[in-house]
Amino acid sequence: MRKIWSNLIRSIQPPRVVTIIGGGGKTSLMYYLLTMLKDMGYNAVGTTTTKLSSKQLSGNCFVQIPSVEGGYKAIEEAKDIQDHVTLVSGEDSKVPGKMVGIPGEWIDQLATIYRDVVFVVEGDGSAGKPLKGHLEHEPVIPSSSSLVIPVIGIDSMRVQLNLQSTHRPERICELTGAIFDSLVTTEIITKLLFHPQGYLRNCGEHNVIVPFINKVESVIEHQQAEELAQQILTSKHPQVGGVIVGSLIQEEGLWLQV
Repeated sequence: MRKIWSNLIRSIQPPRVVTIIGGGGKTSLMYYLLTMLKDMGYNAVGTTTTKLSSKQLSGNCFVQIPSVEGGYKAIEEAKDIQDHVTLVSGEDSKVPGKMVGIPGEWIDQLATIYRDVVFVVEGDGSAGKPLKGHLEHEPVIPSSSSLVIPVIGIDSMRVQLNLQSTHRPERICELTGAIFDSLVTTEIITKLLFHPQGYLRNCGEHNVIVPFINKVESVIEHQQAEELAQQILTSKHPQVGGVIVGSLIQEEGLWLQV
C-alpha cells in the first residue's frame, strides 16, 4: 500500500497539493498520507476546505491560523515538529466537535510559496457515509491541486440507496436516475463519479484523478471493487491515471490502470 501511495506522491510536480473528496475514509486517508510523508522525509501539512473532527488523534497537531500570513509561520514551525500538522482556522462555534478549515485561496498561496511542502487537503464532508451526493458548492478543490483522490467505500455496494447508507441519497438519485431505496450498483457509482454535477464537478482540467476504492477486505469485496475499478477505467476519462483498490486498515492495496 505504501509503495503505491509513495510512487503517486513522488510523481506530483510543484505546487504539491493533494485533495481528497468523496466518502468512505477521506480523513483516515489524509492522516495516513501525512504520516507516510513524514516518515519519507517530506515536509507535509494537512488541512481542509470544509470541517474536520476536533478529536485529537495521536500523531496529529492542530494549528489554528487567523490568516494566510499565519500559515507561513505555522509551516516553518511544522518542519521541526515530530507530529504532522493540520492547519485550521478555529473551532466551529455552531457545531461542537468540529474544526473549521481554511479557504482554498489560502492553500493556493501557501503552496505557491512553499513548493517543497506537500499539502494534503480534505475537500468535502460525507457525514461518515461511504457514498455521497454533492451540492452545487461541493467539493471545494483548491485550484492549485495537482492530484485529486475521490474516495469510495466499497461498503456502499449492494446497500439500499437511503439516508441510513448514503449521504444525500435524493441527490444521488437526481444525478444518476436511480430509484430511492434501490440497491447501489457499480453503474450508479460510476455515473455519480463522472456526472458533470457529481464527484468531479470542480476538478480543474490539469488535475490528475486517481479514485481510491477503500475498505476492501474480503474476497467478495475484492471482486466488487475490481469490477467497479474496471468500469471506471473503461470510461477512459482523460484525467483518470489509474484506480487504487485496497484497505487503509489492513494496509493492502492494488494499483489498476488501463
